[in-house]
Parts: sequence; structure tokens; C-alpha cells
Amino acid sequence: MLPIDNPTKSYWIEAAESPLRNFRSSDELPKETDVVIVGSGYTGASTAYWLQKHTENNARQPKILMLEARDICGGATGRNGGQLRPHAYSRYPIWSSRFGASGALDLIKHEMAHLPAFKELLTSEGIAEEVCLKLGETFDAAMTEEAWTRLKGAYEAMKSDWGEDGEVIRDCRLIEDPKEAEEFTQMKGCLGAVVHPAGQVWPYKFVHALLRICLKTGNLNLQSNTPASSVSDRDADGWITVKTSRGEVRTKAVVHATNRWAAHLLPEFDNLISSARGTIAAVKAPEGFIKHTGAQHWDSLVNNYHNQLSPPYNTIMVGGAQAVLVHDLRQSSRNEREDQQFEGVPEFYKSWPKSDIIGWEGGETAQLGKGDHEGGVWTGVESRSIDSFPFVGAVPDREGHFIASAFTGHGMPRILLSTAHITPLVLKSLNFEFTSPALVKPYPSLPKPFLLTEERLKELQKVDGQAMFEESVRNGKESAKKWFCQDERSRPKAKEGLVNGNGKAH
Repeated sequence: MLPIDNPTKSYWIEAAESPLRNFRSSDELPKETDVVIVGSGYTGASTAYWLQKHTENNARQPKILMLEARDICGGATGRNGGQLRPHAYSRYPIWSSRFGASGALDLIKHEMAHLPAFKELLTSEGIAEEVCLKLGETFDAAMTEEAWTRLKGAYEAMKSDWGEDGEVIRDCRLIEDPKEAEEFTQMKGCLGAVVHPAGQVWPYKFVHALLRICLKTGNLNLQSNTPASSVSDRDADGWITVKTSRGEVRTKAVVHATNRWAAHLLPEFDNLISSARGTIAAVKAPEGFIKHTGAQHWDSLVNNYHNQLSPPYNTIMVGGAQAVLVHDLRQSSRNEREDQQFEGVPEFYKSWPKSDIIGWEGGETAQLGKGDHEGGVWTGVESRSIDSFPFVGAVPDREGHFIASAFTGHGMPRILLSTAHITPLVLKSLNFEFTSPALVKPYPSLPKPFLLTEERLKELQKVDGQAMFEESVRNGKESAKKWFCQDERSRPKAKEGLVNGNGKAH
């Protein structure tokens, strides 16, 4: 089970024009290495970066081989929405019901810590401007009374438990006047909004910048278009054999940074990690047109989200299109066809600015930043964890194997400090001396729900994933009946054949 080799083109990738896109450090793979990282996205790149930072002042640093099945960072990180947007309050009722008030706050604080962590890391490395980092405020715009009840209720629940001056909640605020909310969010018909700190970044450029930094040390061997086909257990001499399309490599440790694709090498995760196919578009817009990143909410399923890039790009990156997708969630859930566009979604995105944004003067049909099939609109596969939380840590009963996967479409404010957690585990298993860099010391430890344990693994293998999937499809159909999914641009179109990434029907 490997990703499709001809995915739709993403604006992030095409516009970046990175020299590392199909990079190979060497014509041949090394026969031996200290660590193999499988996957070259955000998880793989940040793991390589932390391995280097933890050992940079030592006489000995680990040699790392990074294997990527396709082009470098061509998966979920190169296809997401660019939002560095923590769940500052919105998941509080759900999380507090499962883990208590303190457990919920721990999860939230870990996500919020990614905002200063990104700023400190990117500033110290001199790449903040290159990767288009912006920090500021974001909003959740309630487009229906149903959404406002849920969003405001989450805010009030957290404030009730922790007080208005409690951690994180003191940095959030309500806009209850509809006129004020509409003006702040720029969303037509907004009834109210919750505002909180957030950021945005060019994820593909961020990953390529980290990899460039690691390559300069001489300790990283980066190999594109080299899928791993199998991994062994550690043998009596401490070696793990990784088989690839280009030969075998012996290593002392393997870090599985493949997100949705973890079960390809670790079948015990087959029922635990599933796929979700999402969609994003890049819309041309005047410079500085969008004031804040944000999201629109109609119910618990139907939403859009967006941000705008800095000059000279100026494109609005908009995702979601759930008003279209909920009509048949089988087209998105448990679906890996990122070589195909969703029927009707390109048209939905082109209509979105005029339909939804106050003051849009670009016409009824917006122009995309690139052609429909050249990076203007695309699909990508993200992961879904069966219990909604990633799996981070040493893999049970597999000595020398480590994982950070299944970030459930919300990796940007979770991964950086999750890979900082597994790095010491990897280095200890290799008997490497290390010193935690100053950057990671002040930030929260890994939340307990993220930790991979043998007990968690075994319990979740008993869960009926198929039943959960069928329930999600039914819930989607219920949302699809609501008025906001029944306008002309959202209703299913007559099917004349699926459209692939080259614009051809079949």
C-alpha cells in the first residue's frame, strides 16, 4: 500500500520550484546507516532536524538515510492548507469529557506552544521570511445558529472551568455582534465569531528549508522516489534490514514518518490509521485582501478555511468544500485517489470569493493561481486515527522502530514538538550522547493521548473501524440534507466520468 505516483499538482509544490524536489544525495544507497527515516514530509524532516540539533555539539552525530516513495515532501505536507492553527478552545468539551479539564488543557497547551516554537526555530535559522511565516489572529465564523451554539458553547465551557484569565482562554475572545463579526471575518452572513492566536506557513518550503539545513551537515542522505517495501526486526547483532526498490540498507533504527501509510511497513496499524482525501485551491486575490486566517462553520462537519499568502504570491489558499463532499463521504473518507479532483469542487472554489467574502470585486468566477490541473486546485491524502490522536513513540514489540503518524489532518500545530519527543528515544536506542537544545526545553511534554503504548495499540485493534466509517457516511448524508448543502454549487452534479489530475475524463 503506497501512495499513487501521479497525484494532482499542488500550488505549494509547483510555485516553490525547489531544487530538492527530486533530489538524491547519491546514486547508490548506503549499505549501512545509523537511522533510516521513512517519509520526507513535516514529520520526517523535523525528526532529522532534531536528531542533528540534539547532537550538534557532540563529537559524533548519527548518519541518517531518508527514503521518500515519491518526490520530496510530495505527500500531505505538500498538499495541506498552510494553517498553523491550534485548537485553542473548540475541542475543549470533547477532550475534557474524555480526559478531564487538566487533560484537555494539556492537549491545548501543546498545540499552542507550536506558535512560539515555530517563530523561535525559523528566526534562529533565518528562514522565517523564506517560508512565509505569519503569526496573528484567526477566527471561527459561525454561519448558522447551530454553529454558533457549538462554538460559543466550547468557549464558555473552557472559561467556566479555568476562569476568564485562565491559560489560553484569556487569549481567546468572542465577537457576539453580527455586524462586528461580519466586518472582522469578512464572511458574508457571519452571526458571531471566536477569535484566537494562530499562524500560517508555506509547509512545503518549510520542510525543504529544514532538509537543506540538515544536508549541509553532511549527515543526511536524502533519496527521492525510493519506496521502502519492508522492514525487519532487529537481528542478534542489532541490525534492521530495510528493503527498497533500489536495494537493501542495514540500520540500527527506523523512524516511521509516513502518516497515513504507516501500515505499509507496520501492519499492526492497518485498522488504526485510515485515509481521508481533502482538497485545496489557490485563488488569485489583491495584495492584503484577507485580514485574518479563518474558518467558516455551518455545522460540525461542513466548513471552509482559508489564509492569504504574502507578496509576491497573494493567493488565497482555501480548503474544506465540505458542503460538496458530505453528499458522499465515500469519495473522501478511506479514499486515496489523489490523482483525481472531486466532481464540482473546482467550480465551488471559483465561486467562493464572490459568494462568501465581503468586498470581493473579482467577478463571479475567481481566477486560480495556476490552471485547474497545474496546481490551481488539488487533492491530497491525510490520515485519520481511530481514536482521533496520533501515535508517537517506540513501536511495541519492535525494538529499534519508532513512529510519529496519524495526525488526523491537524499536524501543523502538533508535529514539531512530537518529533522532539521521539528524538531522545531514538538516540538512546543508538547509545548516542545528546543534549536537548534550548528551543525544546521550555515547551510542554507530549500529551498522554499521543503516547503509543502496547495497551493502547491492543485496545484500538479491537475497535470496529468499518462501523465508524459507515456512521461517518450516514452523518455526512444528514448534513447534506441541510439548506447550506443544497444550493446549486453544492449539490451533486450529473456524473459524466471522474476527472483525473490531467483533466481527462475516464
